[in-house]
Amino acid sequence: MVRPQPRYLEKEVLSANPAAHVVLLYNRAIALLKQILMAESEEDEVKRVKIRAEAFSKVVDILNYLKACLNFEKGGEIAKNLNEIYEVLIEELIRASIRWDEKPVRDSIEILEKLRDAFYAIGRA
Repeated sequence: MVRPQPRYLEKEVLSANPAAHVVLLYNRAIALLKQILMAESEEDEVKRVKIRAEAFSKVVDILNYLKACLNFEKGGEIAKNLNEIYEVLIEELIRASIRWDEKPVRDSIEILEKLRDAFYAIGRA
C-alpha cells in the first residue's frame, strides 16, 4: 500500500538546494538500512525476508541514483571518490542481501552518516 508523503516533506524537497537533496537521500538510505536491521525481530520469516528485500532494493536504487548524479567534470577527484564509495556500498549490500550479513549493513550506515554530515555542512556553508 502506498502511503501519501507528508506535505512538509514535499515542501522540503521542492525548496532544497542540491546539497540538501543529497542529505535527504542519505537520510532515506540510512532509515532503510536501519529498517533492515530491525526486521530481524520479525518472527514471520516471509515477512522478514520481504521487508529486507524491499529495503535493500530501495537503498541500492538510491545509491545508483546518487552515482548517476555525479558530475565528474565539476566534481573532479571528489566525484571519483564518491563513485567508488557508492560502488563498494552497492556490491557489499547486494552480497549482504543474498547471504544475510548484518556487518555490511552496519558499516554502510556508518559511512552514509559520515557522508550525510559532510553534505549537511556543505549545504550550511
